[in-house]
Amino acid sequence: MLKLNPSPIQKVEWQLASDNSISVDIKRDDLLHSIVSGNKWRKLKYLLADAKVKSSSHIMTMGGNWSNHLHAVAFAGKTLGFKTTGIVRAHPEQALTPTLKDCKRWGMELRFTTRREYAKYRKFQAWDSFHNNQPNSYWLSEGGFSELAIKGVMDIADEVDKHYDYIVVACGSGATLCGLAKAFPKTQIIGVAAFAGAEYLRDELALYVGCELENWIIDTEHHCGGFAKTNESLKAVATEIESNNNFKLDFVYNAKSFLALSTRILTGAIAPGSNVLIIHTGGLQGRRD
Repeated sequence: MLKLNPSPIQKVEWQLASDNSISVDIKRDDLLHSIVSGNKWRKLKYLLADAKVKSSSHIMTMGGNWSNHLHAVAFAGKTLGFKTTGIVRAHPEQALTPTLKDCKRWGMELRFTTRREYAKYRKFQAWDSFHNNQPNSYWLSEGGFSELAIKGVMDIADEVDKHYDYIVVACGSGATLCGLAKAFPKTQIIGVAAFAGAEYLRDELALYVGCELENWIIDTEHHCGGFAKTNESLKAVATEIESNNNFKLDFVYNAKSFLALSTRILTGAIAPGSNVLIIHTGGLQGRRD
């Protein structure tokens, strides 16, 4: 089994927040595990347990060249005794990224596909989507998005004993945002989209959160040009935060959470006296020299 570490809540030292009388804490889910860190473990834990219950021996899923999800599934699969297959949006002749090299080293079969074909795989949601040609397989949709993944994220509520006016989290597939909205119904949840064109998520996630909850929004203005894109504002915020605190940020997801929060503080969208919690979702494996 995977040995997990505590995920402490720490105060963020940040002059901008202090100057505006706003308290910012960070939930260090990046410390849960050295590899299967952050929201990856929270989303996977019930899914992998369900795969065991269903006597599945083969985990199949999908992701890109630097996918935190593929990386986590490959390691968890090796550790827990699953065969793993990753459908990768990339050309087979291109050099493997460090992420995919890790996946391959941990025994994951990599199947490369075009962007058009990859988009078709996004339509598969059921765990037994590939039983026709892979009878013992268990399918995980992109990012692990599922009701069980959302349930796993909701467990965060058991580890937070303080009320926060806002919780800010980076948003990819949206499962973490859904879980937080359900787990903290009296808190405003801000999901910061890591990629351009994420407006469609509002309607999709509403189906999972439920019409009775209106405590969440998706910020689509701080993707910095698209997935894995950066700009000087993002770099400046990340540098400031890292220079005054004992944690690192990846530029794909978590740094964008701080950038979005800084804008909301500067514009007064978050009032003085507010308590804010940022969820560090891990993903530092993607930040390599």
